[in-house]
Amino acid sequence: MKAPFLNNLLMFFINNLVLAFTGSLSAKLKSLLIISAPAGLIAWLFEKVTSWTIANGDYIVLVLVAIVIDHILGSIFHLQIKDFEVKKNLKGLVIKISLCIAMGFLFEGINHLIAEVSIVKSYLLIVMRLAVFLYPAFSAIKNAYILSGKKFPPPALMERITKFNNTLDLDDLKGKTPQS
Repeated sequence: MKAPFLNNLLMFFINNLVLAFTGSLSAKLKSLLIISAPAGLIAWLFEKVTSWTIANGDYIVLVLVAIVIDHILGSIFHLQIKDFEVKKNLKGLVIKISLCIAMGFLFEGINHLIAEVSIVKSYLLIVMRLAVFLYPAFSAIKNAYILSGKKFPPPALMERITKFNNTLDLDDLKGKTPQS
């Protein structure tokens, strides 16, 4: 059984399609506009997303690979401590993917709104992309750290990544102290 909303939407579309072929000239124009406007919007949005995806393919692959690695290491961790549940595991995966997509979209939107090329825009782009990448990557790194008995990655690197996660200061990753 179809949902009432989808039924109504389908009937609306069919009625306008019939009008486009059988109605008066003004009814034809109105129904064609009603049918084509949403299709045009969807096509425009699809083109924008496709263009961005092509231009940023490496970034997208890195984030997706980080999610996969985190999921695998997290699953191993929970299997080892014997609290693995498929439902919780899949829910966590869906949440992580959804958050990365949502925050990636919002952060890229901020980047797009800053039209001028400047050091601020470059810095924000780096920090925001690092934040999206580090969400699954840091989780994967923490899982690897626990699974290795806190030997890998080295504790010093864990401290730098944790500090960067808290401050978003790129110098924290480099281990540099700010000059006064």
